[in-house]
Amino acid sequence: MRIKLISNMYPSEKDSLFGVFVKKTVNALKGCGADFTQKIVIRGKRNNKIKKIFTYLSYYYKGIISILDKNYDLVYIHFLTHNIPLILIHKILQDKPLIINLHGSDIHQIKLNSKIDVWQERILYNVDAIVVPSLYFKKKLSKRYSSLSSNQIFIYPSGGLDLTIFKPERKINKKLMISFVSRIDEGKGWKDFLKIIESLNNSGINAKAIIAGDGKQRSNLINEINNHPFHEKIEYIGFQTKKELAKIYQSSEIFIFPTELPESLGLVGLEAMACGSVVFARNIGGPTGYINHNLNGYLFDNVNEAVQLIIDYIQLSNKEKNSIQNNALKTSKNYEEKKVALDLYTNFKNYA
Repeated sequence: MRIKLISNMYPSEKDSLFGVFVKKTVNALKGCGADFTQKIVIRGKRNNKIKKIFTYLSYYYKGIISILDKNYDLVYIHFLTHNIPLILIHKILQDKPLIINLHGSDIHQIKLNSKIDVWQERILYNVDAIVVPSLYFKKKLSKRYSSLSSNQIFIYPSGGLDLTIFKPERKINKKLMISFVSRIDEGKGWKDFLKIIESLNNSGINAKAIIAGDGKQRSNLINEINNHPFHEKIEYIGFQTKKELAKIYQSSEIFIFPTELPESLGLVGLEAMACGSVVFARNIGGPTGYINHNLNGYLFDNVNEAVQLIIDYIQLSNKEKNSIQNNALKTSKNYEEKKVALDLYTNFKNYA
């Protein structure tokens, strides 16, 4: 199967994380046998507005010219909004199947019923297939754009999980270890995480916390920790590699996912589940699609509810706790990277 890739985000040597999820998807499909015969991409960020304009003009030009080269079976486009011109031109000038991969911002950042929103619905209705990162996002997309067929939309969970890295390896801790892994940005819930740790310790629970991640509010977080009444029980370790994150999950009995944003998937929650942590997630976004409350994890609406759920969990018998952990492990296996890559490849083959 020969694929033409079009994406306005792709890693470069300087910006190795820019669009890294696109590259990860490309490598996953290659591992299943796909051949990417064309790549029309923007590599790395452009901070200068003029450079950005010229970069996009060049990108659109290359995308249009690429139609002359018929050495592909289907067109695979990542992101919707910025690629509307190329999608329209490909639909008009070529007869190959066209698949679009949505990532969340394509929909979340577009005002409902705006002109661009109306255009996006028309375009999505006319493409052959749509890839989304989660069941939650599929439901949200179907609700927003009722003209779309459910069979037209299939799920690829952001590359899935490397279960050779994310696996259980429980270590015995004298204190209750609770972890938080996220970008340290507005809306990611780190302030609520600190409140939960405070409330638990005030309730007489000896809870130790570890925080991993980096972001724009890093200095705010450090300041809050320094002024926290239980600061000696909170460790902030900054950005961590996947293997380092796995060790954090493995040593944490509880993982808290307090984001206030409608995450398209929330892969960190699945990573924690694969390592045997019990996940307590805010009842919003992607986690609502893979957490069954009281069965393989917990969903909460606010800090007080999260604290009470954690207290209730601590009081469970070891047998009941193991049941939740085992259910979480079973759920995580459905997201194994090779399995989800093969599912994506198989769906593509149906169109090629």
